[in-house]
Amino acid sequence: MMRANAPWAFLLLLLNLVLNWRIFLPGVTPYRGSIERGYAFMANWVAQQPDPWGWSPLQYCGLPTHFIYLPLLPYWSALWIRILAGVDPTQVHRVTCAAALCLGVVSVYLFVRYFGSSRRIAFCAGLAVTFCSPLYRLIETIQNDQGLFQIPWRIQVLLKYGEGPHTVGLALMPLALIAVHRCAVRRTFGSLWLAAAGLATVVLTNWVAGLALALLVVILLMTHFTAPEFSTRRVLAAGVLGYLLAAFWLTPSFVLRMLGNWPQDAFGYQLQGQERMALLAWSGGLVALWLLCHWRFRENRYFSMLVLATYCFGFLVTCFYAYGLNALPESRRYALEYELFLLLLVVESIRLLMTRRPWIGRACLLVFLLQSTPLLTRFLSHGYQLWVPVPREETSEFRVASALAARQPTGRLLLSGGSRFRFNSWFLYPQIGGVFETGLRNRIPVDIAYQVRTDLGSKRGEEAANSMLQLRALGVEYIVIHGPDSEEYYRDVKYPDKFEGVLEKVWSEGDDRIYRLEPVRYAHLILPGELPAHPPRGGQFQVITPYVAAMSDGARPSLAFNWQGPSAATISGPVPAGHLVAVAISFEEGWQASQDGVAIPIQPNELGFFTVAPRASAQTEISLRYRAPLETRLAAGVSAICWFSCLLFWLRSRRTHA
Repeated sequence: MMRANAPWAFLLLLLNLVLNWRIFLPGVTPYRGSIERGYAFMANWVAQQPDPWGWSPLQYCGLPTHFIYLPLLPYWSALWIRILAGVDPTQVHRVTCAAALCLGVVSVYLFVRYFGSSRRIAFCAGLAVTFCSPLYRLIETIQNDQGLFQIPWRIQVLLKYGEGPHTVGLALMPLALIAVHRCAVRRTFGSLWLAAAGLATVVLTNWVAGLALALLVVILLMTHFTAPEFSTRRVLAAGVLGYLLAAFWLTPSFVLRMLGNWPQDAFGYQLQGQERMALLAWSGGLVALWLLCHWRFRENRYFSMLVLATYCFGFLVTCFYAYGLNALPESRRYALEYELFLLLLVVESIRLLMTRRPWIGRACLLVFLLQSTPLLTRFLSHGYQLWVPVPREETSEFRVASALAARQPTGRLLLSGGSRFRFNSWFLYPQIGGVFETGLRNRIPVDIAYQVRTDLGSKRGEEAANSMLQLRALGVEYIVIHGPDSEEYYRDVKYPDKFEGVLEKVWSEGDDRIYRLEPVRYAHLILPGELPAHPPRGGQFQVITPYVAAMSDGARPSLAFNWQGPSAATISGPVPAGHLVAVAISFEEGWQASQDGVAIPIQPNELGFFTVAPRASAQTEISLRYRAPLETRLAAGVSAICWFSCLLFWLRSRRTHA
């Protein structure tokens, strides 16, 4: 079976490599708005600090490495960064995602072949996914978003927006569905384990792809529940086992935090009246269509599955683009799944018509080819002629980043525009922004960065003073501003001149500027009454005035703060009686503090940071250390036991059958 399919699959892979080889090239690409370097930062950080349960101080005033992102793609890229010393992390990430883009067509071929179609039909399905993009015809907004190249939407999403993890998840999804179906029809432990591993792999790659896979598994159950050989229990068992295999990362607190943050990061998603109606219509339509398919196409379960999958994702995407409604958070992102299953449905429908009504089938095939020909010819002719990556040294973004790194900052950075996505893929200095906000417990840095970029008070000097007050509370040392004439793609500072003449400008080139803000304090002495009573939101800057004033109070002793690796730090100096030590690091349950070897209390405050209560001393040293909470360590133990047990069961089953 595999030998017979290998030549067809290899031809599809080779075709996609020939068509898209230019996107593997190194350098900075023409799409400067892509966030691929944000994902490259994750790989770069993990390559330098592979401990998954350590602390990352580089973004958002710090967060656990565990909460930066889902692990598979960053750790896969980090492996190659370690092997290929000196390689650009972005290049490793791009090659991985471009390879997944090409291999995804192979997984589509195997998916169609597995569910009963001939090699010829499966090959045609692979060709359709390679060349066709019906969403350009169906959705005007997507048609207007074609960008520099006439390429299918699945490629456009990767190149223009940097949707690498989703692309990888989409490539793995058909294989995971094959594994789930095999698990349901084959009563072996190996098939159960493979299905569980497939489910876990997709979820540990990308949240959107993971939720899409969950919907597809539900559709698989709906269309096959009456099949005599199909075991729903085994599918459910595979889901439970898949979670246990992935529990080392998908701890309950991780999942709950993702669910809590996702609506805020999905452009302020709220499940209100219209969204509830859209969700109700979507689920009701899915059930009605399932009943129709069960009555009319009971024996053709593959066709029914394609119909339901196309509706499932098509409704979400169309509802968003036509009416601006999100039945689910970020509904527009399921356009990749919608287009994939729409193409598979078209291919299968034409096959059925050619079998039962040949003349209708030929007519439909002709219409499909005529509709696809314009995009096909443009795709084949442009040859990515405008895709000319340039060395990073030739870009303004890298020059700004290099200027910052040359100053060897000891405090944090406020990077505006897309610089906050790119900077840490090149240089590992801390900033208050970042890439992936769904893992945050402390959102104060996000809120303050947004206010600084967008707010202007009644007077420019007043607004600059308010901004500096907030930034000092976060330990910011340098501010990067991209003016209206900058080459930066995201020029998101509404009033770029507000710091001019107020702060020292230490570097400028064109309309890119770097300002310095001092002093920087990661730890300072504070009285209990000087702690903020509530978060500084809604322009209530005065709440942090006493907190910031304590930093520059010359009557108080200063404290020396030193990082001892990413997950530990020391604070040394005198501590007068009645004083606390405020630490400008985001609070998490894993932080522990000790004074001269003896544990001392640690408490979160309204800035999302924490304070420690040391004993009065003329000279003391406070040690801070982040250690993964008990929940994380227990979940890791559960996963390790589960993986080891599965391996033993699998080896035993092989010996039994031998």
